Amino acid sequence: MTGRIWLAATLLLAPAGTAAQAGGNGFYLSTSAGLTSAFGADVRVFGDNHPTRCDVLLYANPGDAPADAACTAPLTSGPWGGFEFDRNGGSAWALALGYAAGTLRFEAELLHRNQIGAPADFLPGNDTALLGKTTEWSALAPPNADIYNFRSAQAFANVYLTFRNASAWTPYVGAGAGIAGLNFGYYQAFHRKSLDEGYLEAFGGSRSDPGAAPEWQRAAAGTLSMMDAQVRETAFGYQLLAGVDRALSERTTLGLKARWTGFQTPSATLPWALIRSHKPVRADGRTPFEFDFEFGRLGYVGLSAEMRYRF
Repeated sequence: MTGRIWLAATLLLAPAGTAAQAGGNGFYLSTSAGLTSAFGADVRVFGDNHPTRCDVLLYANPGDAPADAACTAPLTSGPWGGFEFDRNGGSAWALALGYAAGTLRFEAELLHRNQIGAPADFLPGNDTALLGKTTEWSALAPPNADIYNFRSAQAFANVYLTFRNASAWTPYVGAGAGIAGLNFGYYQAFHRKSLDEGYLEAFGGSRSDPGAAPEWQRAAAGTLSMMDAQVRETAFGYQLLAGVDRALSERTTLGLKARWTGFQTPSATLPWALIRSHKPVRADGRTPFEFDFEFGRLGYVGLSAEMRYRF
């Protein structure tokens, strides 16, 4: 992909010769390919849960689980925490059908994008119960999340304004809006300390005398709460564009295009895969365990080489 962009840049910088300035009225077809850089996504997590000690599946006899007000209170979905991801790279290719009329161009564009990334660490929210658990998480595998296999397919309507001049170069600016289908995997994991790591000490106990600790603490030590779900959402998108074209012939132009693309924040309700190393149910042992998520800053900037052919 990088080689294609360098080839395009070489052609653009070649002597002008007899080539006319890019332009002409009529329909055209264009194709482009290039590199992208994601803004650095953020994920906000919303949810609530009864205290760990209320989990009936942490007791050999579920009837031994407490049933006080803290264990039976109605749950609400409040801010729980989140993750912030660094910028990362990717690639995109696009196909567009357009119409040029004087200094204006109108275009329908389809674009496909792939993005790579790296895991992010957990940032606790305002949930005081969760903040109190920071001493419980394993230092060997801190709470983390990952957005992986990210793909987006967007259908945008674009409009461009070109700036005709006496040179062989034709600069332009543009804007567009449309919809995007977002498809990616989302993973997050919370590992509790094992007994050897000092899980009981987080509650004032001692690993040298585990029998003195409550049953739920011994059962919760070393457990994993994990989510690994597929997110498929549609979001409204918008973009700003700018570039420069150079005519190769009366009908063909080659250019470089830059874009800034943003999306509205999609949300999703996702199921957990494990809760405290058992099936993903709440403290009552029956109700499915789900949380709400908002995926922000999924936009990107991109640079691509574009070839356009006017009919």
